[in-house]
Amino acid sequence: MPTFAQMQTDTIELKRILANLKIAELNEMQQASLQTKENEDVILLSITGSGKTLAFLLPVLQSLNKESKNVQALIIVPSRELAIQIDDV
Repeated sequence: MPTFAQMQTDTIELKRILANLKIAELNEMQQASLQTKENEDVILLSITGSGKTLAFLLPVLQSLNKESKNVQALIIVPSRELAIQIDDV
């Protein structure tokens, strides 16, 4: 998996990810999430079904190293249903 910075410049990799998710293009909120800097706090407020899950997951990819066997991210959610939705994405 490429780093977040590489994803910003490597639109082919981002297009592959979107194709796997059957998404034609990112919406405005998701595009804005890609502009966040590492370790920057972000709050996404939007209606249900607007793509918040993908919007918050894309920046998480920035800090992931596929070579590492260690836990690199922990996502805590308030419900089982939301955990399943995030896992699916």
